[in-house]
Amino acid sequence: MAGLLKSAAKIPRATCQLFGTIKAISNIRDSVILVHGPKGCVYHINYILGMRGDKTTNVYSTCMDEKDVIFGAGEKLKSAIIELDDEFDPALIAVLSCCASSIIGEDVESVVKEVQTKAKVLGIDSGGFEGDYRSGYSETIRRLVEALVEPPRSRDKLSVNLVGLLRAGPDLRELKRVLALIGVRVNAVLTAGATVRQIEHTASAALNVVLCEATGRDAAEQLEKQFDMPYLIEELPIGYEATSRFLAHVADALGVSLDLDATVPTHHVEAPEIMGKRVAVIGGPTRAISVTNFLKEYGVEPALVVSDFDVNTAARLSGLVSERCEVLIAPEHEIILERCKAQHIDLILGGMLEQPIASHLGIAHLDIMHGSEKTVGFAGADALLKRLRGEE
Repeated sequence: MAGLLKSAAKIPRATCQLFGTIKAISNIRDSVILVHGPKGCVYHINYILGMRGDKTTNVYSTCMDEKDVIFGAGEKLKSAIIELDDEFDPALIAVLSCCASSIIGEDVESVVKEVQTKAKVLGIDSGGFEGDYRSGYSETIRRLVEALVEPPRSRDKLSVNLVGLLRAGPDLRELKRVLALIGVRVNAVLTAGATVRQIEHTASAALNVVLCEATGRDAAEQLEKQFDMPYLIEELPIGYEATSRFLAHVADALGVSLDLDATVPTHHVEAPEIMGKRVAVIGGPTRAISVTNFLKEYGVEPALVVSDFDVNTAARLSGLVSERCEVLIAPEHEIILERCKAQHIDLILGGMLEQPIASHLGIAHLDIMHGSEKTVGFAGADALLKRLRGEE
């Protein structure tokens, strides 16, 4: 079968480092991204990000052609940086290499140092062969910390940074809302919805809360090293119980007195209609684990959990589910299709990559990975339950 081929992979589950770098920086509101490479790199990544509900209009390309690949395009890169600086007056211009410019040895860092701009300019090596999207996420946020964060004049004892969060919109608003319930303010987010100035003031918070270990741990360690800032690695709070735990852990780390009974809203636990159905949860490790916890809160154990990569994911899931639940780590597309069929899955909770699988098998699919969906906190729990009951 195609899924067992040794030299060819059908629809690989991981994309390149450039994607992760663009995703991490495109969340910064007053930044502009310039990819030094062929136009196709930017077009396809913009297309994918648009499908995920992300804003993608701040990504530009030097559109390297055959001549540039042979003779180099350093002057073209300089001109593009100056043009973007003059046209948009951004706070930050991120200049990214890609496979083509990396292979021919274009020295992006040297060009960045030579050019004179009003904006801060940061060069990042993000050629696709240098890593995958995970290293793109983590290394980019770490570099932003290293290059931009300033020493604090003072620290707000009741403020936190949310680190490794690349999803703004309703989820970020809900996280800020539930933290405010215990009197805690969000100082900066790395990087969803942030401004460059907010990132510069990151060290003014009392605590860094890492919401995705694979994405944010390196940045949190960098902040600890540079500014002696403590950090927590927390489960993404999907569901009432998870949100209550999240608030309790943050409050404890900050020394905040917390009455959870008074803080947690009263809710009527009504089991969703998936009771008795065979459910597959498919996504990155952070959401796969959090959604599995959410389902178990309502007495539903998935029949299949698929994680795109492993950050101790298999071990963590083994403590959540029984042997009846099959766990797959970084499988190919065809294997997921085969196991969904073998496990008689009725419903897939995943993202856009899982829609074709659901269509092929003729089963239900609920996209809980799209950036426009509300999934975290108390409001996210309500929204997910309504969707699972078919009320939205």
